Amino acid sequence: MTDPGLDIFELALACYRTPLAYQNRMSLAAPLPRDMNRLLWLANGSPETLEGAVRQTGAKADDLCAAARFLVQQLCFARGASQYRILGLEPGATAEQIKEHHRLLMRLFHPDRVGGESWTDHFASRVNEAWTVLSRMQPRAACDARGSQAPTQGVVSTAAVSTAPPPAGPVRARHPRHSVIFRAQSAVPRRWMPTLVLGGFALLAVLAVWSIYETRPHVATPDVLDRPAPAAEVEPESSLAEPADRSAITTLLVAPDWQALGRRERQARRQASESHAAREQLEQVHRERLATDVALLEQIRAERTRLEERMRAEQLRAERTWSERLATEQAKLEQLRAEQVQAERARNERLVAERAKLERLKAEQAEVERARDERLAAERAKLERLKAEQKKAERLAEALRTERERLEQNRLRARAAPARLARSDPPPVRPVVASAGETRPVAIVPDAGELSVQELDGLIERYTNAYRRGDLDSVMALFAPSVRGKGGAGRNRIRQDYGTLFRTASVQRMELHDLRWRRGDESARAVGHYELWLQRRDNSASIQMTGKISFEVRKLDGQPSIVAIDYDWRGN
Repeated sequence: MTDPGLDIFELALACYRTPLAYQNRMSLAAPLPRDMNRLLWLANGSPETLEGAVRQTGAKADDLCAAARFLVQQLCFARGASQYRILGLEPGATAEQIKEHHRLLMRLFHPDRVGGESWTDHFASRVNEAWTVLSRMQPRAACDARGSQAPTQGVVSTAAVSTAPPPAGPVRARHPRHSVIFRAQSAVPRRWMPTLVLGGFALLAVLAVWSIYETRPHVATPDVLDRPAPAAEVEPESSLAEPADRSAITTLLVAPDWQALGRRERQARRQASESHAAREQLEQVHRERLATDVALLEQIRAERTRLEERMRAEQLRAERTWSERLATEQAKLEQLRAEQVQAERARNERLVAERAKLERLKAEQAEVERARDERLAAERAKLERLKAEQKKAERLAEALRTERERLEQNRLRARAAPARLARSDPPPVRPVVASAGETRPVAIVPDAGELSVQELDGLIERYTNAYRRGDLDSVMALFAPSVRGKGGAGRNRIRQDYGTLFRTASVQRMELHDLRWRRGDESARAVGHYELWLQRRDNSASIQMTGKISFEVRKLDGQPSIVAIDYDWRGN
């Protein structure tokens, strides 16, 4: 059952998608739906009507136009449709309505507009013929008198009917299984053509036999010969003139030719039997054709029923599949939302952790800066003390040199007067005048090349601080010009190695353990262990290095410098 309350747009879509379910609405006996004018405008692709139909039904514009054209073809161009129905009107329509519908239908089916499709020529010709009838007063009055539901007579010519396809033929349904049924239904009348042709030939043969039978000469039978012949009306003169000749000719003409009569009778019987056999054969062929057509119709009905059931099953399966897919998509959407919420939460947690880490790094950096400033202040104070001690040592060295010269002079005098030198007492130790009037006894100053533990510790501390900062210039300033590196490398190779390390990684931490110094006369050596934590700049990978390290230090130009360094690498 179909819904009679559907809007014209919804009805067009329903008939286009499931034409079998709405064939009663598209039949010739059913009345035209309301709003045929809107349907024709939609079929012509009117922007305003198309926009309203899309907004109302939610379907695509192309589907709506195709559905409207399909419904117009099925409603207006059915076989036997009246002139009013061809134009999509009801009887009693005004002249303006007839004119408007004619214009819309010609715009839709005119051959110049539809790209030369041959099946639309038949529609255009039927529209023009309906317009010709309804646009004139007398033909329209005659059409109104016949009734709006009477079939159209004399409108479609014999050539058009024989050459043009049936109106229901060019149905552009979306599903091909629907078009198979319509083609089978439209092809049923064509199967009667051979039967009609054979029947025509049989009728012609019967007529020929009957004409031969009727035109044969009349032969008198024996019972007829026994009857007295009617007296012919002759003139008195002729009957009196030739009585002997007339009797002889009459006797000759009246004598029958029994052989000719037998041949003609046999020929007539043979022709009658042949015509009877031909008629029986034609009737047999007709019965077979009729049985075949009935079987085909039954097969078409069964196929139609099967297709309807399959279509309903497919529709149910499609709805079930769509519901399952919708449920799957909803579950997937919920999962994506949960993952998004979890990702947002994880991102927020990472941001909080990164902020905390940044705060810690800032605090550590501030602490490192503070410690560096403190170490710099301590180094400056230590340097000032060293400078003061150096000046003091220089003054003591000057005093020792003066005392050495005095002792040398005394030794020379002692050689000149050994007796007096022997009797004399050793000279007292003279005080050395220091700065600010302070007097101190002269003490032995250590050699300028000897290194103290404080100088060695300060050198190693400066080395570790510069290494942690990645300061290449500060590190290289602690090495002597002729420094020896790992494997006998020179200063340039050492600078290149340190530069490569500081460019590719940042030093997170660097510590020296168990560093024990052995001092000699002019140098000091130490062997210990180191721990180094690096972080690569390209992928932020952490590297930990441990191993042994050895230093050799000499004092050059009054400053301790590293003249040799060696180490081994063990990475974790």
